[in-house]
Parts: sequence; structure tokens; C-alpha cells
Amino acid sequence: ARLLAICCAVAFSSNWQFAYSSTYLNTPVLEFKEYLNSSFGSTLTEDSYVHIWDVVQNIWFIGFFLGIWLSPVLNDRLGRKTGLLVGNSCNFLAAIIQFLGVFLHLPILLIIGRFIASVMTAVAFQAVVLYLQESPPTSMRGTASFCSEVVFAAMSVVGMMLGTDELLGKNLPWLLAVNILPCAISILIVLLISETPKFLLIKKNDRESAEEAIRFHHGKDADVESVIEELLHEADEDAHEAHSFKDLLVIAQEPHLRKIVLLGACSMQMTVSFWAAIYNSTQFIMDLNCSNFFSTWSSTIMATIYFIGTLIGCQLVDRLGRRTLLLPCSLISIICWSSFSLSFYLQKSNDHWKYLGVAALMCFGFLCGFGINAIAWFIPAEPAPQNYRSLIQSVCYTMNTIIVVVMTFTLLPMYMSSVGPATFLILYCAPSLICLIYLTEQLPETKGRPTHEIQQELKKKWGRIATMKEE
Repeated sequence: ARLLAICCAVAFSSNWQFAYSSTYLNTPVLEFKEYLNSSFGSTLTEDSYVHIWDVVQNIWFIGFFLGIWLSPVLNDRLGRKTGLLVGNSCNFLAAIIQFLGVFLHLPILLIIGRFIASVMTAVAFQAVVLYLQESPPTSMRGTASFCSEVVFAAMSVVGMMLGTDELLGKNLPWLLAVNILPCAISILIVLLISETPKFLLIKKNDRESAEEAIRFHHGKDADVESVIEELLHEADEDAHEAHSFKDLLVIAQEPHLRKIVLLGACSMQMTVSFWAAIYNSTQFIMDLNCSNFFSTWSSTIMATIYFIGTLIGCQLVDRLGRRTLLLPCSLISIICWSSFSLSFYLQKSNDHWKYLGVAALMCFGFLCGFGINAIAWFIPAEPAPQNYRSLIQSVCYTMNTIIVVVMTFTLLPMYMSSVGPATFLILYCAPSLICLIYLTEQLPETKGRPTHEIQQELKKKWGRIATMKEE
């Protein structure tokens, strides 16, 4: 219980800004449209609004892309705790700037604030993923890592709910002011935690501090020597220390490292459509001929179902395994988006078909929480060697972010063109299906296995395949 409390607190310190900034734009979409229009002197055309709104929303992913490559510098060289501290401190400043952008009717400040927040959230979020992978015992690694998704989902519910007209949706300055205090609390949380035992022992070669960190995370009665022995096994697996981006060549050349990147990228592809739902679900539901009230609260309920899914998935991930949850949930999510797209065409003949689309989004939200998002985010980190873990994670997150940027900037223009709802099939269903087929064939089960054991299997299997190809 103490360990999970620490994990949830650490997850909150990064995920509050991540979740809130991803959701506060969703439910008050009409109020933000009015804010942008009035900020530009009530001269915006519909096309101008779409392009400006695209920038306000998707500047997040451009900043996130840049922040990904600060992670190896901050999180690997200075530590997971330092990465979190720098990220959360800058997020506090970004929260103030976003508030001023709305309060002063200066959209450029809102965009700048979101950009700064996205850059530093990328650093802090990667630090959290590494922290939750490296701090707990092997038997609790999946559950601890799931804490990040549970907290993200809970904060998403808060963001969606506060954005409704009945709460703060009609008062955007207050909606953005709410963001400031949790960002300050996030800084305090990081000051109170310890660095991860793995980082201290393997990267810093500080056994005494590593033992203290084990007692901090595992409890005073922990079998420190056995934990240290397991960590040293992992250190022996790869004595090389990744110091620079030249190690990207090593990752590209080593078959087992290259395969980890590919598995991570394919797993994270399953999360791409999540951003369409978390950013634009209210707009999509309104386009199904639903009222603003019904649409905003449907989005809030979707976020709540997503949160419930994370609570259930957190309990099962270390019992059922990663493959058992990720693969079926990914398949059903593709069916959900296909049904959602179909509902737009069926609704034209019978208005009741719109509820098929709403139900499909609800189901999709549950699947993301239950078995897709959390697992996909830690797949790149779990089997990776300690000295390459942050770099491999950055490569996978970069590939994912590029795809997200392209698809999110393309989504609304395609959706509002003659392509219409078929956009969901083209952008989300087809690529996800291809990746799912690959994962079904190649993804190993990592449940309850030490990292060094997983690496031995990968080297043996994929090293052998590479040798056969060369022959």
C-alpha cells in the first residue's frame, strides 16, 4: 500500500498537467470558439477558426516531440527525480502563462503556455514511466506502472467535468486558474521522494544510496541484498553505458534492441486514436446530431469509464499478463472506431443510430484504460537494458509523436472535407490493424520476469534470426 501510494503520488506529479491540458479544451469547445472569435475582433471565418484551433490543440504534440529528446539528457544523466523536478517546475510557469492567455484574451500566450507545458511534460512523463518501472519489485512492476494511467484517467475526468457548462465551462479564466495549484503541489511531491534504486546502483554506482532507495520504496523490512543482486544481474547484462546519441547507431545495429523499438512503436500506435477521442469527442458527438449538453456529458462519462477501466486493468495486468490484455483490447478498439464511423452514415437514415456511435466511444474509452494505453506506454521500457532504456523510450515516443502530429493536424481538415467520417477508418483503423498483426506474431510476454531474463531471451531469439538472415 505504501509503495502504491508513492507510485500514485509520483504519477500525479507528471500526469496532472498532461491530463488536464489534454482535456480542458474538449467539453467547453463552443466557449473556446467564442473566446478565439472575440480575441480576433469577431472576424474569424469557419476555415480560419479550424486552422487556429488546430494550432491551439496540436501545438501540444510538437512541443512533446521536442521534449522527448530532453529526456536522455535530464533523466539519464541527472536522474529520474531531477527530470521530474525540472519538468514540473516549468509546468508551473506554463500553467500561469496559459491562464494569462485566456484572462487577457491573448491566444498567443495560451499557445506559448501549452507549448512550454508539452515540452516539459514529455520530460516529466518519461521520467515517471522510468520511475515506475525501476522502483517496485519485479512482481509489482506492471501494477506500479499502471498507476500512471490510473492517475491520468482520473485527472482526465476532472478536466472533462470542470469544462462542462454546469461547472467552469462558461468561465475560461477560472478553468485555467485551476491548473496552477496542482502544478505547485507536483513540485513538492518530487522534493519528498527518493531516486530509483536502479539508477543509483547501475548508473551512479552508489550502492549505499541504492540500498536507502530500496528501503524507501519497498519498506524497511525489504530484503535489500536480494534486490541488489537482481539489479547487479541486469548491470552485468550490458556493461556499456549510453552517453550520447551515437548510441542510436548501436540500437539500430543490435537486432534485439532494434526489435524492442519496433515492438514499442507498434504498441504505441494503438494509442494514437485515443487523442482524437480525448480532444474532440464533444465535437464529434455534436456532429451526430446530439445537443451540446448531451455531447459534453457523454464525453465526461467516456472519461469516467476510461478511469474505471484503468482501475480494473491495474488489478489484472500482473495476473493475466501484457499480451492477454493488449492484443484483444486493441482488436476491439478497431471495431469500435469502425462502428463509430459507420454510425454517421446510418444516422442519416435513422437518427437513433447516433447512439451506436456514442456507445462505441464509451467502449473505446474503457478499452484504453483497461488494456491499451498503460501497457503500450511501458512496453518500450520494460524489456530494454538499463543503459539504453531512456534512449529507446525516446526513439519510440518520437516515432509515436510524429504519427500523432501528422494525424491530428490531418484529422479535422479531412473529417470536415468530402472524406467525412471515413477519416477514422483511414487514419486509425487501417494502421492499427497492421501493427496488431505484427504484435500478435512477435510480442513476448514479460509478466513477472526480471529485465535481464527478458533480455537474454531477446538476444537468443532475435540474435539467432539475424545470424540466419546473414547466412
